[in-house]
Amino acid sequence: MAKETTNQNTPAQTKIVLDNQKQGWWNSLTDGQRQMIVSLAIFLGISVTALIAIKFASNQVRKVVSNKEENQSFGEDKHATWAKQLKMAFDNDGWWGTDEASIRRVIRELPSKEDFQKVQVSYRRLYEGQNLIKDLTDELKATEFNEMLAILQSKPEKDNGSAAPIYDPYAWAKRLYNAMSIYYAGFIPGTDEEAIQAVFSELPSQAAFADTAQAYQILYGTSLEADLDGDLDWSMDWRAIISQKPNN
Repeated sequence: MAKETTNQNTPAQTKIVLDNQKQGWWNSLTDGQRQMIVSLAIFLGISVTALIAIKFASNQVRKVVSNKEENQSFGEDKHATWAKQLKMAFDNDGWWGTDEASIRRVIRELPSKEDFQKVQVSYRRLYEGQNLIKDLTDELKATEFNEMLAILQSKPEKDNGSAAPIYDPYAWAKRLYNAMSIYYAGFIPGTDEEAIQAVFSELPSQAAFADTAQAYQILYGTSLEADLDGDLDWSMDWRAIISQKPNN
């Protein structure tokens, strides 16, 4: 009988040892440690879910804002329209390069520096965080960007309701200098004749051209007339254009 009792108890003892080996890492923890692990797992699960939800919501909000701004570009909000026109000039209908003439036209249309700031906001909303200034510097040569900057600097801080250009000989001089300081491929000199014609169209009189020439001499230490002759000798009769304007 004793032998039979021993045989019956042995398997039970062996089974207990095996169970301890399989569950030892968890069973060796205290109740507090187990609770901590469970809480951490729940927290991490919630955190990941929340992060995904926040990211999704952020993308949806951006799309809603972009769509709203897109709709405004077809309405009365000129700032959204100007922002879209600038982006179209950057894309240039899929052709290589940038439509600088369209960019210049939009910049000239802006009534004030405040309007340009609103265009920047609309641009960021339309194109989900893109920066208009960065895109301008990426798409334009340094001289072209400086020309656009000179146009903006010549504008009033706020729209005063006047469509007439600001009388600013120094801004005109800077734009003319930049138009005659272009280098293609980094070393081939060139001239932006459209930029020069844009300045000439804004000059109200021969006296305004004379004031611009004086500002040019002060800024760059050289003659505006001589530089125009050198750059436009065979392509534009600039003297005839200026002579057609009133004296004052």
